[in-house]
Amino acid sequence: MEEESIDLSRKESPFNPICKCFLEPAISEEGIKISFRKEQVLNTVVRTETYLRERRIPELIRFLLTKLISQAPSKPIAFLEKLIDECMLFRAGHGSAPVLYESRHLEAVIKSFDPCQRGWLSTGQVRRLYTTLGLVPEEFLEERVPVDIIFKSVKSCQEKELYDLLVAGTNSDNNSDYLKSDEVCIMHSITNKE
Repeated sequence: MEEESIDLSRKESPFNPICKCFLEPAISEEGIKISFRKEQVLNTVVRTETYLRERRIPELIRFLLTKLISQAPSKPIAFLEKLIDECMLFRAGHGSAPVLYESRHLEAVIKSFDPCQRGWLSTGQVRRLYTTLGLVPEEFLEERVPVDIIFKSVKSCQEKELYDLLVAGTNSDNNSDYLKSDEVCIMHSITNKE
């Protein structure tokens, strides 16, 4: 008897709320009715979110704004127009990649991970380097990775990520001149060698 009163007190206590749906055995078969207008709005929201996600629009805007802020041009609209043109040329395989980190930036970051100038980084340092740059780390099979290979790999990785961003949502068959270039093929074979 005492145990039942304790159980009842737990159920009714404001500190231990219990959902009524678990206590009632009968489940409503009506379902939730949504008005036609609300259903249209929800469908529009879902379509919009899907469109933005598939085409990676938020990431593209973040890239453009990051480049704009890092360069701080006196004419931002003209700068953005030129940057988008450079991106489209790169996507078509006719120009260089307008990546966020230039070679001098990459060299400085790599040097900060190798202050004694040994000429190599451990695989853990390489992972941290990629994470610091906001890139997806590649797997290196060697414990000591030469700095020049890391430089080429990071440069190639950011170009590939930019290319993937620019072709997101298109019906591209990924047969651009960029993906066929010798440098990308060499970097792919270097990072995947056994």
